[in-house]
Amino acid sequence: MASPTLTELTERLPKSLDRPEADLLAPGGPWNLSQTLQHCAQTVRYSVTGYPTLKPALFRATAGALAKRLFLRRGATKHSLGAEIDGAPPLDPSLPSAEAASGLADAVALFTGHTGPHAPHPAYGHCTHDEFARLHAMHLAEHLPGLADA
Repeated sequence: MASPTLTELTERLPKSLDRPEADLLAPGGPWNLSQTLQHCAQTVRYSVTGYPTLKPALFRATAGALAKRLFLRRGATKHSLGAEIDGAPPLDPSLPSAEAASGLADAVALFTGHTGPHAPHPAYGHCTHDEFARLHAMHLAEHLPGLADA
């Protein structure tokens, strides 16, 4: 069975908000559901508007590009679940999950409607729209495996 797309995962979210957070979140993650959704929304939005900070060009062209190819080939990402986006505003633990989910839906709508070039990823560098769509879906599924299994 194919992995769910970014749009499919986002569409599942409203129906999943009444489930216990532990059923949605990856075990061992440091954030609550709202913070996790905020983090995912940030990275989706920044792929259109630009990330606040990039890793050095040499890193993006070597280790970052290699990681991107590996993740795309494997169909899953693997990273520290508590790694915030450098330079991004802090995640608000008290923001209601429904608001955070709405923010993620808005970010996904911005992304899916975007037809121009994308901002370089802080680690992976240049990504096509399709690569970003796949990477965002994998990132969301890594943070919220219960959503991917819904």
